[in-house]
Amino acid sequence: MHPLVRPVAVVLGAGALVAAGWFLPACGAARAGARPEALDVRGRLVDLTYPFDATTIYWPTAKPFTLTRAAWGQTDKGYFYASNDYAASEHGGTHVDAPIHFAAGKKTLGQIPLEDYVGPAVKIDVTEPCARDRDYLLTIDDVRAWEASHGRIPDRAWVVMHTGYDTVHWPDRAKILGTDKTGDDAVPHLRFPGFGPDTVRFLVEKRSIRGIAIDTPSIDRGRSAHFEAHRILNGADKPAVENIAHLDRLPARGATLFVCPMFIRDGTGGPARVFAILP
Repeated sequence: MHPLVRPVAVVLGAGALVAAGWFLPACGAARAGARPEALDVRGRLVDLTYPFDATTIYWPTAKPFTLTRAAWGQTDKGYFYASNDYAASEHGGTHVDAPIHFAAGKKTLGQIPLEDYVGPAVKIDVTEPCARDRDYLLTIDDVRAWEASHGRIPDRAWVVMHTGYDTVHWPDRAKILGTDKTGDDAVPHLRFPGFGPDTVRFLVEKRSIRGIAIDTPSIDRGRSAHFEAHRILNGADKPAVENIAHLDRLPARGATLFVCPMFIRDGTGGPARVFAILP
């Protein structure tokens, strides 16, 4: 194995690897026909995804996840065969919001380049203020305080807001959403933290980010009526990840985030497997 080949070389192409800071030698494993070896990353992989099942949290008006067994057992030819049918809204559980979700003419899920899903992970921990205030908004001061401790946000980073709601409340739907109501009746009662619109504008205009992520069902706080954070982020043609999981396992800086949504060509969003490789 070439000493400059780093983990996950077998998973992604050279463009995505370079974007994430995983370098390949110009004349080594990246050349046509070469097969790079994967390094052992056991102990360094962190799964940031909730499973899709009956507990998956969706927006109260969205179609929830359902799984139906289409076949499960021995066939008349003597071999075992299993297959399921599933259905759900694009937006629920751990998922990606494509830019077109709140911005006409911007990228669909299938138009986002693969390399744009990979980047440094910046985790801003605001669990304490979020525990005191269900309506808390991430502020520019929170971002600047993080930079004072950890340095400027790296270029092409994913900025992740850690509210603590995932580790404290999941899978209690009512505690995460702020209400146990469903349908349209639930929307006025939603209460959970989110990104402040001014903060999102700062990140897309003053920092070179990939996108943003949060461990609640929306980057806008629950009581938002106009979804300014979505409109600013998506208007800048950048995606979001919502309902990201297990952020207590993610360091403030140094990890590389991989966001792997279902490839829905014209999707406004889609379920995703999200994971990080620790430094």
